[in-house]
Amino acid sequence: MTGPIYTEKRDFLTNCYSKEMLDPMLDKIKAEAGITKGHFSVLVMDIDHFKAYNDKYGHLDGDEVLKYFASTLRLSLPAEDEIIIRFGGDEFVVIFPGKTSAESAAVTNDMRKNLKRRPFLMRGRVFMMSLSAGIASYPADGREVSDILAKADKAMYFSKSHGRGRVTQYSSMVLKSKIERIAIVLGFLILISSLFVMLYEPARRTVIIKSIKGFRENIPVEIVPKYMTPPDRIHLRSGNIVRGTIIHEDANEVHLKLMTKEGEAVTIIKKSQIEKIEQK
Repeated sequence: MTGPIYTEKRDFLTNCYSKEMLDPMLDKIKAEAGITKGHFSVLVMDIDHFKAYNDKYGHLDGDEVLKYFASTLRLSLPAEDEIIIRFGGDEFVVIFPGKTSAESAAVTNDMRKNLKRRPFLMRGRVFMMSLSAGIASYPADGREVSDILAKADKAMYFSKSHGRGRVTQYSSMVLKSKIERIAIVLGFLILISSLFVMLYEPARRTVIIKSIKGFRENIPVEIVPKYMTPPDRIHLRSGNIVRGTIIHEDANEVHLKLMTKEGEAVTIIKKSQIEKIEQK
C-alpha cells in the first residue's frame, strides 16, 4: 500500500487523522492483510506528564505541546503510509501497515529518541518530552481489530506503570508478566521454606539451664526440635533420675535430649556423675 488511505476528517489542532477515521482504516487494512496473508501493527501512545503541564500552564500552552508532539511524530516516520491518528487528549494511535510488532517497535523507539532531542520551548520554559507506548500486531496478537487495539492499550499502560518513557510490545509484556508471577511464586516458596527450616531444624544457639536436679552448676545446652521417641532414664550418683532420650554416648559422656523450662534441649552428662542408664 502506498500513501494514506483517507485524506478527509483531520484533527483541526494537530492535522493528524481524527478519531472517527480509526475504525474504517483498521477494517480496510485488516481486510487487505487477510487477503495477502500479511500483517500490520497498531501503536497506542500518550505524552508523559502532559496533564501536569496542561494543568499548570493552561490549555493554550498544552495545545502547543500537542502540535509540537505531532510534528515530531511526522518527522520520525520513514514512509508515507504510516498513519497517525489523534485518539483524544494527548493519546495518539499509529497504524503500521505491513510491519511486525518488532519492526514497529524499532520505528517507535526512533520517535521516542527524537522527542528527547527536540524539547518543547515556550516563553523561556523547557518541557522535556517523552512518550509511553504499547504495540500489538495482527495476526500474532489477535485477529479482531478491537482485540488488537485493546492489547496495544494494555501494553501502553504497562509502559506507564514500569517507569514511563518506554515502548512495550504486547507479546513481550505477556512474557514479562509471566516471569513476574513466577518470581512472586518462587519468592513465596522460599519464604515458606525458610519458615519451615526455622520451625523444624535445630536452632544453632546455646542456652543455660538454671537448675536441673542432681547438678551443681549451669549446663550449656542446644535447643532441638521435638521427636516422638521413648525416654531413657539416667540414674545419677546423687540418687536422682533424669529422663530424656540418649542421642550420643561415648567413653566419657552421654548426650541427652530432655525437656526444660526453655524448651526441648540437649545436655551433656559426664559418666562420672552417672550410676546407671536404663534405655527403653
